[in-house]
Amino acid sequence: MEFTFSPSPSPSPSLEVVVSRYDSALFPRFRAIFESPSTDSPLRFLAQPPEEADRAVVMENRADKDVTALRYRWMMTFEDGNVRKRTVSSDGYMVDVYHPVLKAEDCKSICPSMTVEESFVEHVLRGGGGIGGSGRDSLVGVTSLRLDIDMLLFADGEIAGPDSEQFVAELQCRKPGAEFVAKQIRLAEAEGRDVTPALSALAEAPYLRDDFLAHWVRFYAADLLRHIGNDGVRQALLRRLENRPTLPKFYRREGGVRGGQ
Repeated sequence: MEFTFSPSPSPSPSLEVVVSRYDSALFPRFRAIFESPSTDSPLRFLAQPPEEADRAVVMENRADKDVTALRYRWMMTFEDGNVRKRTVSSDGYMVDVYHPVLKAEDCKSICPSMTVEESFVEHVLRGGGGIGGSGRDSLVGVTSLRLDIDMLLFADGEIAGPDSEQFVAELQCRKPGAEFVAKQIRLAEAEGRDVTPALSALAEAPYLRDDFLAHWVRFYAADLLRHIGNDGVRQALLRRLENRPTLPKFYRREGGVRGGQ
């Protein structure tokens, strides 16, 4: 199988974030993951098939600021010529407790099965706990595999990468969508109305593919609908919607990310 990855989300000489092919000599902390840890190893729940090492990259954050959002794509070409895309997104603003996607001076192994940070591997080796997990499309019949880093967001709001799928817009619309849903429900409660019809209307409202505000409105309304009848949980969810994290002001500059093969 041919494996390639995008050389650079943005043409920067500053090398703040470097994406390179996994090399066990350069990144020894990840070696045990691909070398079948013993059954008593604390890293056993992170174990990957050895062949995954041949299609893994390592993203190094050499900047002095955390990466707070990341989106990348796996492009799989099959023997019959069909191409399948799998998009993976993560960010530190989805939950109330902030957690960076990649800390400053940390690095992350990315392969089709999973991603894991070097700091997390060290945490586990020191006796810390964690939850393992992986998910991938079948690679049977795949003749070529490509990884493209589409967007990076730093803690100060700097954006790098083409952002071809508008992840920035999606992130920006999350808080307004949450606040809109919460406002409608608070209004219904204040007027003594049943909130179910209001939530149902919001959860089922039609929207265009790139209407990210409507997407989040539907998402949060549907989540609240699942907890109708449990007022304690609903009120907790409403408070979370009303207190979504405020994102930094986004900006771009020339450079910031570079990769190599």
